[in-house]
Amino acid sequence: MLPEMNKAALLPVVQAGDGRSLSRNEFLSLLNTYNCFLKDQTQLHLNYYQSDNAEVIVEGFLNICWGVRRPIRLKIQDDKQTLPFAHLMSSDPTSPVSPLGSKRGMTRWGEYADLHHIDEMAETPQETTVNSSHLAGPVVYESTTLRPVKVKTPELEAESNLFRCMSDASLVKRRRGRSKSASQKERERQHRFSINGHFYNYKTSIFTPSFGTPTKVRISSRMTTNLVIEQLLHKFKIENDPQEFALYCVHQSGERRKLSNSDQPLWERILQGPSDDIMKIFLMDRDEQEVSNDVAQYLNLELPILEQVLLKLKEEESREIQRVVSKYHQQHRVLSQIMSCKISPHIETSV
Repeated sequence: MLPEMNKAALLPVVQAGDGRSLSRNEFLSLLNTYNCFLKDQTQLHLNYYQSDNAEVIVEGFLNICWGVRRPIRLKIQDDKQTLPFAHLMSSDPTSPVSPLGSKRGMTRWGEYADLHHIDEMAETPQETTVNSSHLAGPVVYESTTLRPVKVKTPELEAESNLFRCMSDASLVKRRRGRSKSASQKERERQHRFSINGHFYNYKTSIFTPSFGTPTKVRISSRMTTNLVIEQLLHKFKIENDPQEFALYCVHQSGERRKLSNSDQPLWERILQGPSDDIMKIFLMDRDEQEVSNDVAQYLNLELPILEQVLLKLKEEESREIQRVVSKYHQQHRVLSQIMSCKISPHIETSV
């Protein structure tokens, strides 16, 4: 529900973008309906506040569906950042495997390439590494990772086995519960989101998302169409130029309207209501054709009915062409008669 503390501060008229205005009660009713429709999904509820210049600003997640026909390109490096050469070396001199230098693809968030990564999560100061100086024989290494053998207590071994049984989501939640370093926070800030489960892979970095796949982007009502597109492309680390795309409002009837650069998509969503069954916002190619409401009313009809409608339109077109041609001939005849009457005959006289 909406906070009561803001209601008294609202002006009687709220500007809803594109020169439209709502009364205070209409605005509060729209937002209440929107949030009630989402029920317990409180993370998707819209919030609002009033700026110093009395402008009402709404913030929240906007649901956008993928509708592009051309392939998109994912960035190889997040935010075009290139790692220095020194960082590409393996951090562990005893391991021949470099976690950053591998070219087999990008590990998904929450996944681990080797089981020794899971064991490291459970390492404690109680765990000690066998030192070669205390042994009479040569140093013993693990067969899979070529790391020195580590002595583990029974409690630590049980915890390590528990990690192996956990799902990826559980592992991520456990890792997030620990204290995070500055580098970890920076990696999370630049975290690459997936498009319908498609993460970056150097072989499939150019692909076309499935049509109608929904995604969410957090925006405010101040953001115009161009800014929303840029925010969406930045979220998924897409290299394409934002000018290649446009946002379209696609209604249940089939009507398709292109949002202009000055439109504010969040206000469009609020005014149309939260239900995607009534209207969806699509990210499409800029040259996608619009469909007017007059044409959209025929799209859901059966093919035989559409053929009859098309035949009727052709007949009506022929009658209209014939009417215009007949009118032209009639006007031409009348004008010719008037001109002939105005021309007086030439009479010659002799002296």
